[in-house]
Amino acid sequence: MHKTIEITKKILSENTKVQYGIFGFIASSSYFPPIFFLNEFLMCGSDPCDQDNRMENWDPYLLSSEDYVAVKEWWMSIYPEAVEDTLGVSCWNDWVVELLER
Repeated sequence: MHKTIEITKKILSENTKVQYGIFGFIASSSYFPPIFFLNEFLMCGSDPCDQDNRMENWDPYLLSSEDYVAVKEWWMSIYPEAVEDTLGVSCWNDWVVELLER
């Protein structure tokens, strides 16, 4: 398994447990971000919603399309109701706003 898959699983898993971590909100929704949105998040190196810095930062990186599929399948095995959806927007920040407003 590619290292980026394991790193991403760790980041997303830990983020679901952090108070106000965005993936905690995503886990309680029925959505999962498309690759270009998830990559925008991963390129930040931290979760802007984690204002208390409860989660470690990471070195920014991008997932390949193959690694994204593996991460999405892993996520959906835990959250089977989740679907990949752009929510009608074109960037990560807008996607988060749209998700939180639903």
